[in-house]
Amino acid sequence: MKAPDFDFVVLGSGIAGLTFALQAAAHGRVLVLCKAHLSETNTAYAQGGIAAVLDPTDSFEQHVQDTLEAGAGVCDEAAVRYMVQEAPAAIRWLQGMAVGFDKVKSGNMALGLEGGHSHHRIVHVKDHTGRSVQQALEAAVRRHPIISVQEHQMGIELLTDTSNSGTFCYGVQVLDLHTQEVRSIRAQAVVLATGGSGQVYQYTTNPGIATGDGLAMATRAGAIIQNMEFFQFHPTALYQPNGEVFLISEALRGAGAELVLPDGSRFVHHYHPLGSLAPRDVVARAVLTEMQHHQSPCLYLDVRHLPAGKVRENFPSIYHKCATIGIDVEKQLIPVVPAAHYQCGGVKTDMQGRTSIDRLYAVGEVACTGVHGANRLASNSLLEGVVFAQSAARQVVGLAPMPMQAIPDMTLEKNYVGTLWLGMRAEIERNRSKLQTLLWEQAGIVRSAKGLLSCQARIDALQRKMKGIAYMTGTQREVQELQNLLTVAELITKAALARRESVGGHSVTETLPEGRPSQDNAFLVDAPETGIRALF
Repeated sequence: MKAPDFDFVVLGSGIAGLTFALQAAAHGRVLVLCKAHLSETNTAYAQGGIAAVLDPTDSFEQHVQDTLEAGAGVCDEAAVRYMVQEAPAAIRWLQGMAVGFDKVKSGNMALGLEGGHSHHRIVHVKDHTGRSVQQALEAAVRRHPIISVQEHQMGIELLTDTSNSGTFCYGVQVLDLHTQEVRSIRAQAVVLATGGSGQVYQYTTNPGIATGDGLAMATRAGAIIQNMEFFQFHPTALYQPNGEVFLISEALRGAGAELVLPDGSRFVHHYHPLGSLAPRDVVARAVLTEMQHHQSPCLYLDVRHLPAGKVRENFPSIYHKCATIGIDVEKQLIPVVPAAHYQCGGVKTDMQGRTSIDRLYAVGEVACTGVHGANRLASNSLLEGVVFAQSAARQVVGLAPMPMQAIPDMTLEKNYVGTLWLGMRAEIERNRSKLQTLLWEQAGIVRSAKGLLSCQARIDALQRKMKGIAYMTGTQREVQELQNLLTVAELITKAALARRESVGGHSVTETLPEGRPSQDNAFLVDAPETGIRALF
């Protein structure tokens, strides 16, 4: 038997994946696989910042309570407390990685305010915090002699086997998007850091790579999945008639911007005492409700009352993006709409990143640590990525080497390209668009039992159709992505049907039909024909 190819394989190159790689590299060989370029991640698009208690007048308890309140009673309090207490050290580590957070004249870090926070505690780099963090960690990874990076590699399947102690993961099957070769990579531990799945919705702030690949692979492998009914919709994406989505950071509202109706009047205070700085689920529903009431394609963000030059200086990305479409933010309202933003559920993990499958870890948005509950508090996501990736890295160091006989030999497989592939591209794109529209309309910001049941039936039909297409076309990126998105859609829909009451990001307009079971946020489902066994 051959030795593992690497000690640790990480799928994904955002803040969680790169943090894990940098921490674990002190103890073994690390391979980072990414579907696109190393820098194309959800992290790179994060504008707002990172929450941490750094002001003497703030406290861990206040940050904890803000997180629990935003999570609507569904958070894992122990995980929240751990994350909050580790936050200052996480910020210091990022500073050591050369992330240059903004400072005030005194030399202290500038602390912003965002929705749901009772105190200024958001460290940031203008309005491009994620990009700055991504660049710093990427540079450190590129320099590291023990970390290998392979770009344009898409994870296809997790390699698992069963022993007397249960299922364990010993590697991953990967599609090379340049050569179309499928190969298997063996490792002592595999870490999913593949981000979210916003592309399952018609409108999303997520990049095109966010197709739920890691979540779907874990589901097929039998990992426990939790809280998928809770998808967060950001209330302020820049409205553009061409359908392009650009995030307008909540930090802008923290700096004083107000959501307004087409006539310029404020309205969010009618829905929540915090007004435009209410938790995101509340604000997103308020925006959608008022859009429907006024039959308007968008609402507006008003920054005209802010000091001259403030937006240009503190939010340069937003200022310049608006300028490119002819909006002078100092004189005109910014048109905004809600968009799918963050997957609060995911692969269930403990506080060390361990999943229900031995030697399989999950960190970042793909994971469900329990800290976000039913609705993520602003600027806790990048924090979660650092804190729990560091925790996972500390845990894997103590893993005993996998017995050699437990690691099967692997051979390179040439991907079969079906003769009908070129003709199928358009059909796959049509089906993907149908799915995104379906989820947006039936499993989006507001849901109904009737809509969810109809959605479930149509997802089943699309899954059957895709099985036939996959058989004819072989392993292609577009086919894999759509199959993964269908798995994500199934997870969201079944989880939403299982939870009767409205809570956080799950808002239903009617109860389930009589006879359907009322359950907690998770239950086991077996699907022998696909091998799926997941906790929805």
